[in-house]
Amino acid sequence: MNHQREIFSCSQPFILESGKTLESFDIVYDTYGKLNANKDNVVLVFHAFSGSNHAAGKLESDDSIGWWDKFIGPNKAINTNESFVICANNIGSCFGSTGPKSVFNNTNKTYGKNFPEVSVTDWNNSIYKLLDSLNIKKVNTAIGASLGGMQVMDLISNKNKSTKKGIIIGASPKPRQFNILLNHVQRSILNLSDKPDALQVARMLSHISYISSNFIEEKFRYNLQKPESRISEDIKYESENYLSYHGKKFEKKFDRNSFRLMTKAMDSYFLDESKIKNIESKVLLISFDDDLLFPSKDMLEFHNLLKMRGIDSYHEKLKGTRGHDSFLYLTEDYQKKLVKFLKK
Repeated sequence: MNHQREIFSCSQPFILESGKTLESFDIVYDTYGKLNANKDNVVLVFHAFSGSNHAAGKLESDDSIGWWDKFIGPNKAINTNESFVICANNIGSCFGSTGPKSVFNNTNKTYGKNFPEVSVTDWNNSIYKLLDSLNIKKVNTAIGASLGGMQVMDLISNKNKSTKKGIIIGASPKPRQFNILLNHVQRSILNLSDKPDALQVARMLSHISYISSNFIEEKFRYNLQKPESRISEDIKYESENYLSYHGKKFEKKFDRNSFRLMTKAMDSYFLDESKIKNIESKVLLISFDDDLLFPSKDMLEFHNLLKMRGIDSYHEKLKGTRGHDSFLYLTEDYQKKLVKFLKK
């Protein structure tokens, strides 16, 4: 598979929805496959909250394979023998694109807490500049889960952009109060301490909401953790060790200021219903029956709204394997639904 990693640099001032301005910005992005002569085989993949541009494959500089490697590649659901796949790291994130860890205007100081608030629309507007630099005028398919699903909604409802198909996985057109409060508590934890432990605990809380009760019960039962492999001395159960492990792993790779920015952006995204009339794409909504954050009933409600407005929309409710995180794990049924829609 032809896998490349590039940096797009925009030297022009970029005005955000907040009214603040980035004097310039960089976007790190990965591509898979080859762009055809008509430049109409583009699949735009939007990453989730803790994701990055590294969606599949493994370059020499990578420690692991991409987060959707089972989905993207030759003869896979997103077939790189036919499609040119682009996945960009959002500005404000912490995996190479301009964000809180970036140096501010040649001052040798990072933005840190002073990085301006960003929105779902800001993320898309920055990616449009990337597409313009590649002379790409239309997207064959836009696909994203969770936060990435919000970006798909924003894209397909933009009357100035041409997108043939949109796939929205585990996301809704407005924030749920449960999610707003959960994110508020996580940011409050970060405000209690500047120590790395705060980010670890905040992530542990969010991770509980990403998985399902059934997954925990079936995987761990009441198994006791072996003393020699405990993350900390107060741990008794394997489930506690699992959660602590994921918290520590996250703390080592993520940035607390990006955490604040991105949860606020998710909490603030509302799809303006007046823009639904702009949607000309075929739309596939995929929900999971054990998703706590974006329940199937909410996505079915959105599907019904789209149908009522004359949109060519499809909704597939799948059996989840890990709650909200089910979007990361390809099952046979999941693959069939994706491939069937992509061939429409």
